[in-house]
Amino acid sequence: MPEAVPRLPGAVSRRALLGRAAVLAGAALLLPSAVGCAAETRPHKDVPTLAGAIASEQNLIAAYEAAKAADASLAARLDPVLARHREHLTVLKRHYVPGSGDRADEGGGIPAPSALPLPDGGGLMEALRDAEDRAAQARTADAAKAAPGLAQLLASIGACEAGHAMLASGEPPAVRSRSGAEAVRTALEAEHAAVYGYGVLGARLGGSLRMTAKTIWDDHRARRDALVSVLAGDSGEPAEPVAGAAAYRLPGKVASARGAALLAAELEDDLVPAYVALAGASAPDLRAFAADGARRARARSAAWRQKAGAPAPADAFPGLSAAALSPRPVPGE
Repeated sequence: MPEAVPRLPGAVSRRALLGRAAVLAGAALLLPSAVGCAAETRPHKDVPTLAGAIASEQNLIAAYEAAKAADASLAARLDPVLARHREHLTVLKRHYVPGSGDRADEGGGIPAPSALPLPDGGGLMEALRDAEDRAAQARTADAAKAAPGLAQLLASIGACEAGHAMLASGEPPAVRSRSGAEAVRTALEAEHAAVYGYGVLGARLGGSLRMTAKTIWDDHRARRDALVSVLAGDSGEPAEPVAGAAAYRLPGKVASARGAALLAAELEDDLVPAYVALAGASAPDLRAFAADGARRARARSAAWRQKAGAPAPADAFPGLSAAALSPRPVPGE
C-alpha cells in the first residue's frame, strides 16, 4: 500500500479503523435484546433489504448454473465466481432474521430463484457481466437504506460483483452529509495516495491506456474533493481535512506499462477497505457514496489486473473483516 512520506501525524491506520469497523458491523446487525412489548413492536427495517439481496444472489447463482449447462467449456471460468456468489448467499442468510408471529408480515419473503434469460449461442459472458453490474449497483442503493453494519456488508458484496463485471458506470451519488469524520479521513488518505500514484504511473502508459488512467485520475481527484468537503463542513467534532503528502512511497518502481497497470490495481485495492469502512457511516447518502467508491475501486482493480495479465481478485468480501460475517441473532428476534 502506498505510504505517505513522511507519515502524517495523528493519521489513523486502516488496520485500526477496520478493527473498529468490525465491531460496528457486528454490533449494528444485532437487534436490541429488549424485553416485553417494546421488543415485539420494533420493526425489522433491514429484512426487506436483505430479502432483496438474497433473491439477487439466488438469481445470479441460477444464471451461472444455466450458463454452465449451456456451455460446459465455460465451467473453469465460471466456477470461481459461482463459489463467491454462494459465499455471499450463505452470509446474507445468516443475517436474515424475519419477523414471526405478529411480525410475520413485516416483509422479507424470498422468492424462488429465477435465472435471467441467457442468449442462445454466444454472448453468455456479456449477459453475465451485465447481470453482475446491475447487482453491484443495486447493492450500492441498498447500502443507503440499510443499517450501518449491514451497509458495510452490502458495500463489500457490491464491490465483489463489480469486480466480476469490471464496469464502473454512472455518476457517483451526491453526498451532502457531514458525519463520520474518522472514516472519511481514512478514505481521503487513500484518495490522496491514488491521485499521486496515478500521476506517477500515467507517464509509463501510452495511447488509450493513458487516456483511461487520466479519466480515472480525474475521478479520484473529484472524490478527494468531495471527501474534503464532507470534513470541512462537519461541525460535530474536530475534522480537519488530511492534506496530501508531497510524495508517497509506492510499492515498487514503475518501469513498464505492465508495472503501471499493477500499481493502478494496488492503488484501487487500497481504496476498497477504506470505502467499505466508510459505508458504516450514519448518514444514508454518505453510505451510498462509500458503497459506490468501493464498487468502482474493485471494478478498476479487476480491469487493471486483466490488462496486466494478472489474476483477478479472489476474495468474496473485499475490505470486510471476518468478524462482520457472522452475526449473533438475539433469541426471540
